[in-house]
Amino acid sequence: MTDARGTSHVYGIDRHTLCLTSLPTTNSTHSLFALGTLGVHEPGEIHIVNLNTDDDEVLHNTVFTHTTGIRSLSAWGEHELMVVSTEGTVELVALPQEGEGETWVVAKLEQPGRANRVVCHPQAAIKQAAVVTPGAGISVWDMARVLCTQSLALDDVETSAWHPTASSILATSDTHGGLRTWDLRTATASVSIDCAHAGRIRALDYNPNLPYHLASGGSDGVLRIWDLRQPLAPLISASNHTHWICALHYNPFHDQLILSAGSDALVNLESAVSVSSARAADTHSDDSMRPTDGLVMQYDDHESSVYAIQWSATDPWVFASLSFDGRLVINTVPREEKYKILL
Repeated sequence: MTDARGTSHVYGIDRHTLCLTSLPTTNSTHSLFALGTLGVHEPGEIHIVNLNTDDDEVLHNTVFTHTTGIRSLSAWGEHELMVVSTEGTVELVALPQEGEGETWVVAKLEQPGRANRVVCHPQAAIKQAAVVTPGAGISVWDMARVLCTQSLALDDVETSAWHPTASSILATSDTHGGLRTWDLRTATASVSIDCAHAGRIRALDYNPNLPYHLASGGSDGVLRIWDLRQPLAPLISASNHTHWICALHYNPFHDQLILSAGSDALVNLESAVSVSSARAADTHSDDSMRPTDGLVMQYDDHESSVYAIQWSATDPWVFASLSFDGRLVINTVPREEKYKILL
């Protein structure tokens, strides 16, 4: 379907889902997304959904079975995934490269407690993963050796995000509205913001081009961007959700674009050009073609809470959102906004 919002594709399954990740691929015309099912009354499944723009934008899918339900996914290359099960175990699993089948375990991370999230470092060369365990904290794993190298005891931890380039800097949020950035070399908090949100902070993401900017989304329905060098007040606050923000992500190529998804069943595409790397490069002479801050588009394709969103790893204009009822929607940035950025 194509309209003013751009192109839209829907993939639906009769399963409950919480997690979604974007997979890297060497084929620039393919956008690959992996979603995991909770497997409440049946074995878990991993669905690989492929949008091929060379094939009339047709969706192709491959389904792999997994021994347990899946709570969290993080890409570890095109054919491997870090998986947190509904039982709280954490594994590196491989996907069969030909046809459908069952995943197999490459490595299991032995750690206490029941994990609920795993976050792989965005730089493939930095083979690190952070595991979030409620009531315990964060454990940092060197996946080249499958070894836990560090633990941060944080009994109220909610989520975490890696610095886009550094291997020793990690951001965390808590259930009381506070966020921290940690220097893992000394295990100390380098930045602390105690009241960043009114309530639980459910989502964090670093600006990939300005790594001293951190975006946060909370149970208050507000998206905020912080300059970690001067964190007394947010650079931007956007209140375009009516309930919790469950996920947010900067565009990895054009950091003025930020996606957010919430339990209000909405997906918002925001522009924050005034605090992006594009601000210094703005050469528009026509004000009507100049990108501005604010809500670019609101997508209402879902009927239940949207717990995950991801940008494509290959196409800067493609993104996917996943709701609890198993509905995956792949959308594109509106053409008008795309031209404002490119021209």
